[in-house]
Order: sequence, then structure tokens, then C-alpha cells
Amino acid sequence: MKRITVVIFFLALVQTLSAQQQSLYSQYIFNLYAVNPAYAGSRDALSANLSYRAQWVGFEGSPKTQNFSIHSPLRKKNMAVGLQFQNDEIGARSATSFSATYAYTLNFGRARKLNLGLQGGMINYAMNWNELTYDERNDPTAWSIDPNRWIPNFDFGAMYLTPRAYIGFSAVNLSRPSLSELNQSDARLNTHLNLVGGKIFQVSQNLDLKPGFLVRHALGGPVQFDVSLSALLSNQFWFTATYRHNFGMVASAHVYITDKFHVGYAYDQTLNNMMTYESGSHEIFIGYDMPIYKTPELKPRFY
Repeated sequence: MKRITVVIFFLALVQTLSAQQQSLYSQYIFNLYAVNPAYAGSRDALSANLSYRAQWVGFEGSPKTQNFSIHSPLRKKNMAVGLQFQNDEIGARSATSFSATYAYTLNFGRARKLNLGLQGGMINYAMNWNELTYDERNDPTAWSIDPNRWIPNFDFGAMYLTPRAYIGFSAVNLSRPSLSELNQSDARLNTHLNLVGGKIFQVSQNLDLKPGFLVRHALGGPVQFDVSLSALLSNQFWFTATYRHNFGMVASAHVYITDKFHVGYAYDQTLNNMMTYESGSHEIFIGYDMPIYKTPELKPRFY
């Protein structure tokens, strides 16, 4: 593998120690469960979502992420459950995880509610050292990450929702699991804090606007944030423009083919020096909501 892949890998490893360890998504506004476990069950249906993301296309060893999630409320109870499976690859490192979620809802009337969610699971960190060209093979710290290591992981989330607005806070990697067994290395998953919110404004009968934001902060690392504006046309077509701090811009389109089945596509373009080495990022999203209880369906679905 070319030297540039080694550079990518160790840049990713540095971020693992300080900043972004969470997988990056551009269409999280259509699957808030991906960033906050408290969202589980909030669509009043059995909700299944599948996404694939190829980041920095053309950059050898660039990140690729696949995610499948399913969540649902429980019958006649203020509770919900969910499952999430994810595979994240960058260079010689891959991380495959699965997690289960339990959420509880406090109702305040007028369709206002506060959701609390707990999520726990396992992450398998796998390293293919043979794909790397690295001269310092005698450095115990550099090679201290187990080539195949299972680590536990726990997350917490809280989300306040109304028919036309939401705001949520989540803390990811609460246990800060270690990635190495050597005392010389303190490589571990840092705790990440997320703050997400959005609000719907009706402009006309066929047009709604939704400004939104997502703030990410890895403890001990920098703050990153997205600011977005979405337009819903005829209660069916979504168009979103997002500014991602220190990264670039995202444009996405999302369509409800039926009231239950929806698909989306997002394109990211960096606005820094990296844009000369890659041709953007692509993300595909598929979602399906299956009503399983005799509860009124939310039409349209704003989030």
C-alpha cells in the first residue's frame, strides 16, 4: 500500500486519541437514532434504516461506513427498544459494532415528551498491520493495538420533542474503553458529547423550512458543528444544505416515495486543501416505517 495510506491511517489514529472517533453522517436528520439513543421509538412505528457512506472518494484508504438500525415503541407502554449495527473502515483499521437500546418516555401533554435512552454493546477493533508500511516496527507503543480486540461501549441520551421541534443531548463512549493492553499507551475511545436540534416553520401549505444544528465535542478535543437548512416541498421532497465547520458543505435530497418508504442521497465537498486530493463524499440512505400498533400515523414526518 502506498505511503499516503499510512499517512491517512496515522492521522485517523491521532483523531482517535483526541477528536473524532464517531462515524460521520450527513443524513442524520432523517435518522436521529444514529446520534442519540433517546430517539428510539419516536416515529411511532417499527423504523428500519440502512445507510452507506464513502468519504473522500479517490483518497486511498478513505473512510467507508455502513449502518443498519431498527427501533420501535412497545405496546401501551412509555418504552422503546432498538438495535444498531455498524461497520466503519479507514485504512488498515476497521471497527464493527452492535448495540441495543432501551428508551423511556415522559409525556407532558400536547404531544410534548422527554425521552431518556441507554445504549450498550460491543465494538470489534481489527487492525491489518500487513497493509501498512512502517519503519519503526520495534516501537511497542505504535504496535500496541491488538489486531482483533472486543471492547464494551455504553451511551446515554436525552431528547425533548414537540410536534414541530426537537433538541437532544447524548454522551457516547461513557466507559472510555482502552484500545491497548500496554502500559506505554493510553489509546482509548474518548467520551463524545453531541447536541442536536431543529425546528419546523410553515411558510405555506406546500413549503416548510427546518433550520437545524449538530454540535460534536470529544472531551479533550476540538468542538465541531453542523448548521443546516432543510426545505420540505409538498410534504414529500426534502432538500438540505449544510455547512460543516472546518470541513465544507453538504447538499442532500430526500424523498418519501410512500408514507412509509423514503430514500435519500447526500454529497459532501471539502473546502480546504484536501479538495485537490479527493472528489467528495457520497452517502445513500434508505428508510422504512412499518406501523405495528393502531396509533395515528404522523403525516408528514418532520424528523
